[in-house]
Amino acid sequence: MYTNERCIIFDESGNLGNSGRFFVIACIDTMECKALHNIMKRKLKKAAELFPETKLTHAHEIKAKDAYPCIKHHIIESVVSKKVQISYIVADLKHVKPYLLEDKNIFYNYIMKILVSHLITEKDKGTRINLLCDNKTTKITSKNSFTDYIKLYFNYERDYRLDLNVVYFDSDAGDAYVVQAADYVANAVYTYYEFENSIYHDILCPKLYRAEKFPWEFFGA
Repeated sequence: MYTNERCIIFDESGNLGNSGRFFVIACIDTMECKALHNIMKRKLKKAAELFPETKLTHAHEIKAKDAYPCIKHHIIESVVSKKVQISYIVADLKHVKPYLLEDKNIFYNYIMKILVSHLITEKDKGTRINLLCDNKTTKITSKNSFTDYIKLYFNYERDYRLDLNVVYFDSDAGDAYVVQAADYVANAVYTYYEFENSIYHDILCPKLYRAEKFPWEFFGA
Protein backbone atom coordinates (compact mmCIF):
# COMPACT_ATOMS: atom_id res chain seq x y z
CA MET A 1 0.00 0.00 0.00
CA TYR A 2 2.73 2.47 -1.11
CA THR A 3 4.41 2.65 2.31
CA ASN A 4 6.32 5.92 2.71
CA GLU A 5 5.63 6.83 -0.92
CA ARG A 6 3.83 9.91 -2.14
CA CYS A 7 0.42 9.16 -3.61
CA ILE A 8 -1.86 11.62 -5.40
CA ILE A 9 -5.32 10.11 -5.66
CA PHE A 10 -7.81 11.44 -8.23
CA ASP A 11 -11.48 11.33 -9.04
CA GLU A 12 -13.95 13.49 -10.90
CA SER A 13 -17.50 14.78 -10.48
CA GLY A 14 -19.92 16.21 -13.00
CA ASN A 15 -19.74 15.60 -16.72
CA LEU A 16 -18.36 17.27 -19.79
CA GLY A 17 -21.35 18.89 -21.41
CA ASN A 18 -24.34 16.57 -21.01
CA SER A 19 -25.82 18.33 -17.98
CA GLY A 20 -24.66 20.73 -15.31
CA ARG A 21 -22.40 23.72 -15.62
CA PHE A 22 -19.29 22.58 -13.75
CA PHE A 23 -16.82 19.70 -14.02
CA VAL A 24 -14.43 18.86 -11.18
CA ILE A 25 -11.23 16.86 -10.88
CA ALA A 26 -10.15 16.58 -7.25
CA CYS A 27 -7.24 14.86 -5.58
CA ILE A 28 -5.87 13.80 -2.23
CA ASP A 29 -2.10 14.15 -1.82
CA THR A 30 -0.61 12.01 0.94
CA MET A 31 2.41 10.08 2.13
CA GLU A 32 0.16 7.89 4.28
CA CYS A 33 -1.95 6.03 1.76
CA LYS A 34 -2.35 2.99 4.01
CA ALA A 35 -3.85 5.04 6.84
CA LEU A 36 -6.33 6.60 4.41
CA HIS A 37 -7.19 3.14 3.03
CA ASN A 38 -7.76 1.76 6.52
CA ILE A 39 -10.05 4.52 7.73
CA MET A 40 -12.11 4.48 4.52
CA LYS A 41 -12.47 0.70 4.69
CA ARG A 42 -13.62 0.89 8.30
CA LYS A 43 -16.02 3.78 7.82
CA LEU A 44 -17.62 2.46 4.63
CA LYS A 45 -18.07 -0.98 6.15
CA LYS A 46 -19.88 0.58 9.09
CA ALA A 47 -22.01 2.75 6.78
CA ALA A 48 -23.00 -0.32 4.76
CA GLU A 49 -24.04 -2.12 7.94
CA LEU A 50 -26.19 0.83 9.04
CA PHE A 51 -27.62 1.57 5.57
CA PRO A 52 -27.43 -1.65 3.50
CA GLU A 53 -29.61 -0.16 0.76
CA THR A 54 -26.75 2.20 -0.21
CA LYS A 55 -24.60 -0.58 -1.67
CA LEU A 56 -27.00 -3.12 -3.11
CA THR A 57 -25.20 -3.19 -6.46
CA HIS A 58 -21.64 -2.82 -5.13
CA ALA A 59 -19.22 -5.09 -3.33
CA HIS A 60 -17.17 -2.50 -1.44
CA GLU A 61 -18.28 0.89 -2.68
CA ILE A 62 -20.79 3.50 -1.61
CA LYS A 63 -20.68 6.24 -4.25
CA ALA A 64 -20.72 9.75 -2.81
CA LYS A 65 -23.58 10.78 -5.09
CA ASP A 66 -25.70 7.94 -3.66
CA ALA A 67 -24.69 8.36 -0.02
CA TYR A 68 -26.94 9.89 2.62
CA PRO A 69 -25.82 13.32 3.87
CA CYS A 70 -24.77 11.87 7.24
CA ILE A 71 -22.49 9.36 5.47
CA LYS A 72 -20.93 12.04 3.27
CA HIS A 73 -20.35 14.35 6.21
CA HIS A 74 -18.69 11.65 8.30
CA ILE A 75 -16.56 10.26 5.46
CA ILE A 76 -15.23 13.71 4.53
CA GLU A 77 -14.44 14.41 8.19
CA SER A 78 -12.57 11.10 8.31
CA VAL A 79 -10.53 11.98 5.20
CA VAL A 80 -9.42 15.37 6.52
CA SER A 81 -8.49 13.82 9.88
CA LYS A 82 -5.54 12.16 8.11
CA LYS A 83 -2.27 13.69 6.92
CA VAL A 84 -3.50 14.82 3.52
CA GLN A 85 -3.59 17.83 1.26
CA ILE A 86 -6.57 18.39 -1.00
CA SER A 87 -6.50 20.13 -4.36
CA TYR A 88 -8.87 20.44 -7.27
CA ILE A 89 -9.57 22.07 -10.60
CA VAL A 90 -13.10 23.05 -11.59
CA ALA A 91 -14.07 23.88 -15.16
CA ASP A 92 -16.93 26.28 -15.88
CA LEU A 93 -18.29 24.63 -19.01
CA LYS A 94 -20.32 27.72 -19.88
CA HIS A 95 -17.05 29.46 -20.75
CA VAL A 96 -15.04 26.57 -22.19
CA LYS A 97 -14.64 27.05 -25.94
CA PRO A 98 -16.82 24.47 -27.76
CA TYR A 99 -13.93 23.13 -29.83
CA LEU A 100 -12.11 22.18 -26.62
CA LEU A 101 -15.00 19.90 -25.72
CA GLU A 102 -15.17 18.21 -29.10
CA ASP A 103 -12.75 15.59 -27.79
CA LYS A 104 -13.69 15.30 -24.12
CA ASN A 105 -10.80 12.95 -23.41
CA ILE A 106 -8.19 15.44 -24.57
CA PHE A 107 -9.85 18.23 -22.61
CA TYR A 108 -9.89 16.04 -19.49
CA ASN A 109 -6.17 15.35 -19.79
CA TYR A 110 -5.44 19.01 -20.44
CA ILE A 111 -7.10 20.27 -17.26
CA MET A 112 -5.67 17.31 -15.34
CA LYS A 113 -2.21 18.46 -16.41
CA ILE A 114 -2.95 21.99 -15.23
CA LEU A 115 -3.82 20.66 -11.79
CA VAL A 116 -0.92 18.23 -11.48
CA SER A 117 1.60 20.81 -12.67
CA HIS A 118 0.91 22.79 -9.49
CA LEU A 119 1.38 19.74 -7.28
CA ILE A 120 4.57 18.29 -8.76
CA THR A 121 7.34 20.86 -8.95
CA GLU A 122 11.09 21.11 -9.39
CA LYS A 123 11.67 20.13 -5.75
CA ASP A 124 10.26 16.69 -6.63
CA LYS A 125 12.99 15.96 -9.21
CA GLY A 126 14.14 12.37 -9.19
CA THR A 127 11.49 11.13 -6.76
CA ARG A 128 8.84 8.41 -7.06
CA ILE A 129 5.24 9.60 -7.19
CA ASN A 130 2.16 7.42 -7.58
CA LEU A 131 -0.87 8.82 -9.40
CA LEU A 132 -3.91 6.70 -8.46
CA CYS A 133 -7.06 7.02 -10.58
CA ASP A 134 -10.47 5.45 -11.01
CA ASN A 135 -10.44 3.24 -14.10
CA LYS A 136 -13.91 4.51 -15.04
CA THR A 137 -12.62 8.05 -15.33
CA THR A 138 -12.41 9.79 -18.71
CA LYS A 139 -9.18 8.80 -20.44
CA ILE A 140 -7.62 9.69 -23.74
CA THR A 141 -7.30 6.89 -26.31
CA SER A 142 -4.49 4.37 -25.96
CA LYS A 143 -2.68 6.06 -28.84
CA ASN A 144 -2.02 9.03 -26.60
CA SER A 145 -2.85 7.88 -23.08
CA PHE A 146 -2.87 10.04 -19.99
CA THR A 147 0.02 7.96 -18.66
CA ASP A 148 2.17 8.76 -21.68
CA TYR A 149 0.94 12.35 -21.79
CA ILE A 150 1.81 13.15 -18.19
CA LYS A 151 5.15 11.32 -18.26
CA LEU A 152 6.21 13.19 -21.39
CA TYR A 153 5.20 16.46 -19.78
CA PHE A 154 7.19 16.02 -16.58
CA ASN A 155 10.18 14.04 -17.81
CA TYR A 156 10.76 15.70 -21.20
CA GLU A 157 9.19 19.16 -21.06
CA ARG A 158 10.08 19.77 -17.42
CA ASP A 159 13.07 17.39 -17.20
CA TYR A 160 12.11 16.26 -13.69
CA ARG A 161 13.30 12.65 -14.18
CA LEU A 162 10.45 11.33 -12.06
CA ASP A 163 9.65 7.71 -11.34
CA LEU A 164 6.00 8.37 -12.15
CA ASN A 165 3.69 5.43 -11.51
CA VAL A 166 0.16 5.84 -12.90
CA VAL A 167 -2.28 3.21 -11.62
CA TYR A 168 -5.97 2.71 -12.41
CA PHE A 169 -8.28 1.02 -9.90
CA ASP A 170 -11.75 -0.44 -10.05
CA SER A 171 -13.39 1.80 -7.45
CA ASP A 172 -15.57 -1.10 -6.26
CA ALA A 173 -12.57 -3.32 -5.54
CA GLY A 174 -11.26 -4.12 -2.09
CA ASP A 175 -7.97 -2.31 -2.74
CA ALA A 176 -9.54 0.94 -3.97
CA TYR A 177 -10.79 2.62 -0.81
CA VAL A 178 -8.46 5.57 -1.36
CA VAL A 179 -10.07 6.20 -4.76
CA GLN A 180 -13.44 6.22 -2.98
CA ALA A 181 -12.03 8.88 -0.66
CA ALA A 182 -11.24 11.03 -3.70
CA ASP A 183 -14.80 10.43 -4.95
CA TYR A 184 -16.19 12.00 -1.78
CA VAL A 185 -13.84 14.96 -2.08
CA ALA A 186 -14.75 15.54 -5.74
CA ASN A 187 -18.45 15.30 -4.93
CA ALA A 188 -18.07 17.83 -2.11
CA VAL A 189 -16.42 20.30 -4.48
CA TYR A 190 -18.98 19.71 -7.22
CA THR A 191 -21.86 20.25 -4.77
CA TYR A 192 -20.30 23.55 -3.76
CA TYR A 193 -20.03 24.94 -7.30
CA GLU A 194 -23.01 23.35 -9.03
CA PHE A 195 -25.56 23.76 -6.24
CA GLU A 196 -23.94 26.49 -4.11
CA ASN A 197 -24.03 24.16 -1.13
CA SER A 198 -20.88 24.58 0.97
CA ILE A 199 -21.67 22.15 3.79
CA TYR A 200 -19.20 19.50 2.62
CA HIS A 201 -16.69 21.83 0.97
CA ASP A 202 -16.29 23.73 4.24
CA ILE A 203 -15.07 20.55 5.94
CA LEU A 204 -12.30 20.28 3.33
CA CYS A 205 -11.02 23.82 3.79
CA PRO A 206 -8.44 23.16 6.57
CA LYS A 207 -6.65 20.71 4.23
CA LEU A 208 -7.18 22.62 0.99
CA TYR A 209 -3.88 23.26 -0.79
CA ARG A 210 -4.82 24.33 -4.31
CA ALA A 211 -8.10 25.34 -5.96
CA GLU A 212 -7.77 26.00 -9.70
CA LYS A 213 -10.52 27.47 -11.89
CA PHE A 214 -10.76 27.10 -15.65
CA PRO A 215 -10.97 29.32 -17.57
CA TRP A 216 -9.99 31.70 -14.80
CA GLU A 217 -10.72 34.91 -16.77
CA PHE A 218 -14.45 34.22 -17.12
CA PHE A 219 -15.11 31.67 -14.39
CA GLY A 220 -18.53 32.07 -12.79
CA ALA A 221 -19.54 35.05 -14.92
